Amino acid sequence: MQDPMGSDCFRSLISRSKARLCAAAFLTAGVLGIVTGAALGQADWPSHPITLLVPYSAGSASDSLARTLIGPIGRKIGQTLIIENRPGMDGMIAGRAAAHSEPNGYTQYFGVTTSLSLAYNLQPNLGFDPRKDYSPVSMVGQTAYLLVVNSQLGVKSVPELVALARSKPGQLNFSSTGEGSIAHLGMLVLAKKLGIEMTHVPYKSTAQSIVDVASGVIQLQLATIAPTIPLYQTGRVRILGVASDHRTPVLPDVPTLQELGVPDFQAKFSMGLFLPAGAPERVIDLLNAAVKEALADPDVQKQYFLQGFEPKASSPGELADYVTNEIDTYRKVIVEYGIKTQ
Repeated sequence: MQDPMGSDCFRSLISRSKARLCAAAFLTAGVLGIVTGAALGQADWPSHPITLLVPYSAGSASDSLARTLIGPIGRKIGQTLIIENRPGMDGMIAGRAAAHSEPNGYTQYFGVTTSLSLAYNLQPNLGFDPRKDYSPVSMVGQTAYLLVVNSQLGVKSVPELVALARSKPGQLNFSSTGEGSIAHLGMLVLAKKLGIEMTHVPYKSTAQSIVDVASGVIQLQLATIAPTIPLYQTGRVRILGVASDHRTPVLPDVPTLQELGVPDFQAKFSMGLFLPAGAPERVIDLLNAAVKEALADPDVQKQYFLQGFEPKASSPGELADYVTNEIDTYRKVIVEYGIKTQ
């Protein structure tokens, strides 16, 4: 005769084992469901229109280049990109919004790396770190600054500029788009390399700053290409050199300042495409391929050149390194020259 107590114990053990197995199966199915759902979500990307945050107003350089790219990129990934202009704080309103967005690929940032790097060094309450709070996708374009003087200044070369500036220490004025801008910091570095002294006059508007050079109110500036070309073509300003490591295709006959004997000097304005940190690798890879294909399109390149920019793609890692290097470079200049934080 079997022990009834032993039998009950055995059945109890079996029941508990089945319960554990069922619970384990349930949890496993749940985890698999989550993973599968996430994978399917990435596989379906993009399933609806994408918002591209542009940090400056309609008609700005970043806005124009973004509008040049959204068509080709959209066709490549099979979805519409909608531009949302969020100007303010030198592009950082859009930059902050992008950094704090969901990292699902549906909010993207057409960021100016130069502005990001300067803001990180000059704005103590920026609210995000460009090195940590973004998933870089690719660089999208770059333009060099030009050393521009008023045509009536009587200066036709860098040596002539140096001679004039040394004969009038601190009397030549240069304009920029504000304290701590590339045009400001770049000219400080250039003046040191040339051994001259000049006086900085900050402006709030890029257009007005270069117009006043053309009119003679200001003697010189490190200026971006697009607003300078019309003034150069009409003879109101003279371009002494390009602040780059190579000549710009827009002005192939104008030498670089390095060619003219200014060692290791560059001043550039660069842009890149970013996603919020933690974006899926598959989405980053798809977008990177789309950007590279778009920038290889002759029609896109033509539009870039007309706006004074050069198409420039990169890997995500190269863009990340570029931002880090810019931050480090500008930090040294800001500290050396005692530029005040905003």
